[in-house]
This record gives sequence, structure tokens and C-alpha cells, in this order.
Amino acid sequence: MTKLTYRQIEAFRAVMINGTTRGAAEILYVSQPAVSRLLTDFEETIGVKMFERRRRRLVPTPEARFFYEEVERAFVSLEKLSRAAEELREFHLGSLRIASMPAVSVEFLPALTDQFCQLHPGVSVTLQVRSTQQVADLVASQHFDLGVISGIELNDPSIEASVLADSRLVCILPSGHRLADHDVIRPRDLEGEIFVSLGSEQSIRHKIDSVFEREGVSRQLMIETQLHYAACAFVLAGSGVSLVDPITAWHYRRLGLIVKRFEPRVPYRYSMIFPKQRGQSGLTKSFLELLNNSLMELEKESAGLFERQVPS
Repeated sequence: MTKLTYRQIEAFRAVMINGTTRGAAEILYVSQPAVSRLLTDFEETIGVKMFERRRRRLVPTPEARFFYEEVERAFVSLEKLSRAAEELREFHLGSLRIASMPAVSVEFLPALTDQFCQLHPGVSVTLQVRSTQQVADLVASQHFDLGVISGIELNDPSIEASVLADSRLVCILPSGHRLADHDVIRPRDLEGEIFVSLGSEQSIRHKIDSVFEREGVSRQLMIETQLHYAACAFVLAGSGVSLVDPITAWHYRRLGLIVKRFEPRVPYRYSMIFPKQRGQSGLTKSFLELLNNSLMELEKESAGLFERQVPS
């Protein structure tokens, strides 16, 4: 059996809508004879009479009306697909799944996600907060489009990583602290201070401890936490001082925390990771553009407390 063509179905639909081949020709922007040929071929292909010819009009048979209902359902679906394609082109349809370590998830990423949603209404966004290793696992499984992690070494061949920012840890102090007027905090300035340490299994903890050990500075290590924002909360409550990542610190600065430059430099890297076997979608690229712009603004706003790159 010869297969129906899309053009034949278009001609049939146009005649059903208008009732004449002339009107159908105007709808399809073709000649009247062309419509007549398409209609004849259509009926021959189906093997069913679709129209009665009465006074220059085509009167649909019951079979034609039945078939037309199926055609309309198909055309409605095509129109939906066309609209969906247009929405995708305009980034108003789809989803973006982000996994992130806690350090940037208190305020920075939620605020950024809100901007993204305003730019792309209709797009659904998921923000899953996990440890750096868990974020890597989620992205490796291709269940998430991108991940934000600290700059640990990853040896997973299914992950592609790129540096988001090569920054440095900052010193945080409670309001009214004796060092509040210092521009730069050095290890010896914190001699005898109650110090809020990050978890002992984290590599950043060993980097911090080695700085004070080299200077021969003793601290009161009475509080330990896994999370940078928890350390900020402890310090804000007056429980001690600490060194944390600058993005988290900058959020708590708005709540009254004092944030100071710390020397010597203790590096802290933020990285982006993506599923290696899957290209970045337009939505992912749009989010990354927003992210980079926000980091540039943060660098300016913080007067260099947050650094995007190691100074040359």
C-alpha cells in the first residue's frame, strides 16, 4: 500500500476546514489544481471515498469526518511540539539540575538560581546540597547537569572539571573583636584565641593548622565543625574566630560578622564539574554565564577578599 504523504493530509485538512479546493489552495499557498491532485491521490491511497461533490463544494462523508478527528489530534500534537521547540530555543522550557557543596549554598547559589528563574520562566531548577564527594557522584551518574565543589583532585573519567575561582581563606571575627580595626590578620594576632576548626578529615584543616604551627602560634581548639557556614554561625555568636571560604564569609558579613584578609595566603579553590559524556545544554551555559558575572561582582564588592584568580 502506498503511504500517505504529509502534503496529502494537509490538503485534506484544508478542504475540511474550508469546504472548497479554491479555499484550501489559499490556505496552503498553492494552485487549485494542485489541491485537487493531492486530494485525488489522498483518496486513492486510502481507498475510501472522502467527499461528495455538490455544487462546487466538497461535502465530507462520515468516513472523512472520522478521519478528520484523528488528523486534528495529530496536528494539535505537532503544534505542541512546535511550541515546545520554540520554548527550548528561548530557554523557557526544560530543567536544570545543580548539585553543590554546602559552602556556596547558604545564600550565593539560591540567589543566583532566583535570577536564573526570572530570566527563564517555565524552567524547573533543582539545587541539591551535598558533600563535595557526593556532588561528584551525582554528576558522574549524569543525574545532574553541573556541580560546584571545592578544588579537590578528581580521578573519575566520567567527570569534566574546570576551575571556577582560585581564591583564599579569610579570617572571621565576631562583632566588637579586639582585632576589628586590623586590615590584615596574621597567625600571631590570633595567639590564645578560641578557634573554630573545620573537620579534622578535611585537607583544608591540615593546611590551616600547618600555618599556625610554622609560626609557633597556640590557639584554643575547643570547637570543631564540618561546615564553613556552621563555623561562621559559631563566630557570629561570639564563640571564637576562624578561617573559612570567602563566599560563605561574605554572606555572614551582612549579618554582622567581621571579615578580614588573612596572611599568609591559604588557597581555596572553587571548581565546576560536568558529566563528561554529555554536552552542556543551553540552560547550563546560561547559568554559567550568570555565575561568572556574579563572581566578578563579588570580587569587586569584597574589595579583593574574594579572589577569582591567584594574583600574578
